[in-house]
Order: sequence, then C-alpha cells, then structure tokens
Amino acid sequence: MTIKIKHVEWRDGRPRFRPGKAMQAMGYKSADLKHADGRWYSQGEALDWSNNLVAELEQRRLNEPMVTAPPASIAAPTVIQKVSVYPLSRLMEDWLRSPRVLTKAPATVKDYKQKARVLENWDPDLWASEVAALDQVICFGLYEELWQAKGLATARGAMTILGMAIKWGMRSGRVKGLTINPARDLDMQQPPPRARFITREEFDHLVKTAEGPPFRRIDFADMLYCGVWTSQRQYDRLHLQLGAFKNGRFVLRQNKTGAIVNPPVAKPYQKRLDAAAIRRKEQGKLSPFAHLNEATWQPWNHWTYRNLFSEIRAKAGETMPSCKTIMEKDLRATGVTWMALAGNTLPQICAVSGHSLQGAHMILKHYLALHPEMATTAIGNLVTWYDGGGSTTMAI
Repeated sequence: MTIKIKHVEWRDGRPRFRPGKAMQAMGYKSADLKHADGRWYSQGEALDWSNNLVAELEQRRLNEPMVTAPPASIAAPTVIQKVSVYPLSRLMEDWLRSPRVLTKAPATVKDYKQKARVLENWDPDLWASEVAALDQVICFGLYEELWQAKGLATARGAMTILGMAIKWGMRSGRVKGLTINPARDLDMQQPPPRARFITREEFDHLVKTAEGPPFRRIDFADMLYCGVWTSQRQYDRLHLQLGAFKNGRFVLRQNKTGAIVNPPVAKPYQKRLDAAAIRRKEQGKLSPFAHLNEATWQPWNHWTYRNLFSEIRAKAGETMPSCKTIMEKDLRATGVTWMALAGNTLPQICAVSGHSLQGAHMILKHYLALHPEMATTAIGNLVTWYDGGGSTTMAI
C-alpha cells in the first residue's frame, strides 16, 4: 500500500512531485521522483525527500529577502540538508524498550514483538516511514490488507500493537504532528470466539492417558488438576510455590495482571498435592515449587510442559477424538465454566480466577450458551419460583 506524503502524488505506485501555484511561482516544477539511474523512489525515500523539501521551504521563508533565484532542480534526499524524522521502526523500538512494556510478563513482551514483526515484514517501506505521515485511511487500508492476507486475528493483533505504540509515542512527546491516534477506532471486527471447555469425561480421559502407558506421568496429571481446580494461567501454575499454601488456601499474585487471589484449595486438587508431597519425600527432593517435573525432579520448563501436553492430547484423541481439539489454555476457561455450572456468581468466580468481571463475562457468554444444563437449571429455578407463589408486584 502507499502512504500519504506531503507534496507527493502517486501514479500506479510511482511517486511524482506536483507543486501548487504558490510553489510554481517560486520556480518549482513537476518532476518524477527518481534516482539518477532511473530507479523510482521507494515510499521511504519519497517521505525523506518530502521532509527535506518542507525544510527547504521553511528555510526559504525565513530567508525570503535574500532569495533572488529559484532552485535549479529537484534534489535527492542526500543532497538537501538532513531532516530529523521519527520512523515507525524507531517508535516501535523505543516503545518495546519502555517500562510500559518491559514491566509486563516475558510472554507478553514476546507477543508484542511478534506482532510488531508482522508490520515490519508486511511493508518494509511503511516500517521506515515517519509516524506522523500515518492517518486513519492508511491504517484502515493496512488493517484490511493484513486481514485478507494473514487472517483477522493477526490483523487485529498487529494494528492493536501499532495503536498502543503510537499512543505511547504521542504521550511521551516522541511523535509530533498527530492530533489523533490513526491506528485507533478502525472498526476492527472480532474473530469468531473459541467456544470450547473441557467436559468431565474429556478431563478424566486426559488424566487417565497421562497416568497410563506409555507416559505414566502422574506429575503431569497433577498439572491438569491444577489448571482446572485453580483456574490460573499457565505461567502462574508452573511457578506456583509451596509457600503459597497455608490454612487450606493459597495466595497468588498473578504475573500478568498483578491481581491477588486467595481461594481455598479444592479437595480434588489437595489430594493430588498430598500424594505429590509423599513422592517427593520418598525421593528426598526439596524444592520451593509446588509442582515438579518428576522425570528430572526440577521445576517445569514451559517448553517441556507444552510438548508433553501435545503428546498426551494426541494419544488421548486416539480413543476419544474430541480431545484432539483441547488446548492448554482451555484448562483455565474450564475452571471458570465449571464454577458457573455449579451456580457461582461472576464476583465469586472472579475471586478465584482473578479475571475482571468483564473478562469472566466474555468467557461465560460464549461457553455457557453451549451447555444445556444452564438452560435446564434456569427453567427449573423459574418453575420453583412460580409454584412457590413468586410475586411480580413491584415494591414502592
């Protein structure tokens, strides 16, 4: 795609300088923007040329009484004095190094960098262009191009990161000349929700597969229980400390959001913890971590954990095909869904999972609509209320 650049018009992707009447009176003439060898300027080179021309015009304005002759020709960017620009590549580099980003979880930082790389790889010229040259038309076109070529989720992710970086640049004073954030309010579409939680039958089958041959990984089955019965994110579960457990509860500051949760330990999960403690004692292994990879008796490495999850899921899918579609992140969402099916309110669920009310609502909005038990319970409660003489009179 081409970006809008001052004093430059585009014809079939080729830049051309067309001065207005005032500039014509100053002696400027229309010209194709080419190198001496005939190569057309790239978008980045055209932007540099435009910035240099603007600087030249400003200098001519300041020195107007001294100017007696028009410029001889259209000069390449390297001929006119260099103008300070702030390209998108520099903005993204500065933003990714800012405390706004570096204080986030490593996985979040990695995700931001991956999304930024989508923009860099998609349009290198745009990546080298000045941030102030962006507008909503350009950003909307970029969003739709990425949507068509890379998919909606990738397009939304890349444009969201772009908007966050520009917002930071505007507030920090690094980006000048913009009055609105051009990457915001693009009316981006939501990707189809992933309406998937694990049924009791699927969960039991995963546990059985993990504990049976050829894996015989009761330690991994413990992690499945931890996922569903704590409703915490994978990072927090892998780094859960024994010191977090006290008086039948556990306390945890979530790495991603900083939210603190302190729920009771569910009995099914406590049984797994107790059995793991016995195995650890028998092996004489001391560790501050609540869960260990018992193949090495070291804390779980997330790569090892994810690879083992994939292997066990594939094996479970051989005899229960629905297990093939389970993702590790479904463990947390399953915990939320099961709590809702048990009749808990949103605030009660959030007190365990650490979700915001909005986040928990978004999960339940998609997951519970699939579950007939919710509708059955709702109608049953309605009938009970009605048969009990429930009143519809408004109190005044």
